[in-house]
Amino acid sequence: MARTPDPSDFTVDVDGVGTFTFARRRMADEFKIQVEYARILDGVKPTEWLELVAGWKSVLKVLTVRAPEAWGKDIFGEPTAEIDDMDPQDKDVYARMGKVHMALIEKERSFRRGPAKAGAGEGQGAGGVT
Repeated sequence: MARTPDPSDFTVDVDGVGTFTFARRRMADEFKIQVEYARILDGVKPTEWLELVAGWKSVLKVLTVRAPEAWGKDIFGEPTAEIDDMDPQDKDVYARMGKVHMALIEKERSFRRGPAKAGAGEGQGAGGVT
């Protein structure tokens, strides 16, 4: 993968696929994801399916630091960790890609706590400025 490792990276175990290392999403990544998405579509008005898969691929391509060596197969049926090299005719490629994307999103959601409420949890909670 092209992403440089960083101390804020995290791992996600995806059942039946393997262990992935992802970068923590930053503002700059959001722009890179949108650029990658636009590059994938290349001006084509997407079908719902293409829009979904392009979204998965752009997020995974930008945020993946390390992927299992054999989470996909290339056009020769050989194992590959590179999403761009995966065989689009492999009957399982889209299911695996969607599964990895969902696991990533679920892990990212776990990093963001809801707004604090006064008296709930640790700390001062949400209070006014005096």
